Amino acid sequence: MHQEIIKRASGIINAKTGFIGDGMEGHCVLALIDEYGYPTTSTVTISKANGIHWLTFLGGLEDTKAHRIAQCNRGSVCLSCAEYNITLVGLLEVLVDPATKQEMWQGPIGEYFSGPEDPAYCVLRFNTERYNLYFADDETEAKGALNNTQQAPMPKVTPGLGFRGQCSQALALYQKAFGAELITKLLYSDADPNDFQCKEDEKDFVFYSEMTIGNHLISLGDDSDGALDHAKASPTSLLIEFESVEELNAAYEIISDGATVIKPMISSTYCTAYVSLVDKFGIHWDLMSGYEG
Repeated sequence: MHQEIIKRASGIINAKTGFIGDGMEGHCVLALIDEYGYPTTSTVTISKANGIHWLTFLGGLEDTKAHRIAQCNRGSVCLSCAEYNITLVGLLEVLVDPATKQEMWQGPIGEYFSGPEDPAYCVLRFNTERYNLYFADDETEAKGALNNTQQAPMPKVTPGLGFRGQCSQALALYQKAFGAELITKLLYSDADPNDFQCKEDEKDFVFYSEMTIGNHLISLGDDSDGALDHAKASPTSLLIEFESVEELNAAYEIISDGATVIKPMISSTYCTAYVSLVDKFGIHWDLMSGYEG
């Protein structure tokens, strides 16, 4: 029965793609998380779709949606009327590769961008993880998760920049030079004392911050205990956010072979698990799970 309901919902979605119909015929509601952590909704036109499995929308890199996806890529799509309700929950990605942009170029998008090669034009792709489907005529309903390995959540990768007390100045410089948008900034003095006790001359150091340049998210912070110097670690790192502690531990067990641990694994107010290390090739990694920033 589930498969029949999924097939029925997929048929409705596929029939509404490609800028067809008048009014709201080819539209759905897209919900994203804004910079304050609240859900926001907007109506978007479905460009192409593969049933309930994935849907694409045309957009711009400077658009609010692209910025919000860069900050948090979780979202929801809803198609609803008196006859049915199709609600999907999943992850979004911003695609800028030439092949995808060319394939998805269609409809009125030419009114906003010069062509598929326009650097400001992008494709927003929604990949479904869970579904809630209902049809009023026979009161059939289906809820569940898609069993599709291609849709499995992947770790989130964020470039990180480390400083020695100059992070605030760097943030100001990048905002002025690149139009960077500050997403969050937590000082040492703001940190939960159960997690971190700062020195008096370091209370204005940046404990953790995030900014976006274009649609790219970057994390920044100040080193407090000379760990970077002690471990001869690069001030540039890659922050990997895992869906679960189990996934983090599995990755750590592999990459820690021959590595130098900068900060041993901890659990804090802000995350379930965190560890920082330099691998045997000299690359600086921060591994995290359950971030509550």
